[in-house]
Amino acid sequence: MRIHPEVIVTPDCPTVMFREPREKVDLEVEIPKILASQGWGLGTYFNIQFVNHDRTKLVASGKFIVESDTESLHTANPEGYQPITKTISYRKAGQIGGWYQPEGLREPVKIMNEGTFEKVLKWNPGKKVHQVLLGDKVLYENKDKVMAENYRDAA
Repeated sequence: MRIHPEVIVTPDCPTVMFREPREKVDLEVEIPKILASQGWGLGTYFNIQFVNHDRTKLVASGKFIVESDTESLHTANPEGYQPITKTISYRKAGQIGGWYQPEGLREPVKIMNEGTFEKVLKWNPGKKVHQVLLGDKVLYENKDKVMAENYRDAA
């Protein structure tokens, strides 16, 4: 079952709240839908937050801005009928900075042997995910490269 995001509009900065895991939400699809329905103009800042199902804990949060807002007229001229003109709006948003994740959700890296290993970010085309590897052990997997980089760089 799909849970639609909640949009909380405040005077300073609107917030879009998802109650699904970050991995299950495709923001490239969801953000244009939200921008079209809300009608936010150029330069509007908004937050996107992911919370648990009960809305008791923050899982991830990011800040976005509407970076382009274009309108065009489209005229259809069906044969034998009155021409139809409609306005088509297109808005695009970009993320400011990285994703914030509370400290309790980040897993500490424990190295069992004395060898020094570096965490490496690698794309797995079979699973279609970015993986953070420590030696040959997979520590973290995510479709979103930014979240995988944040995990690699944390702690």
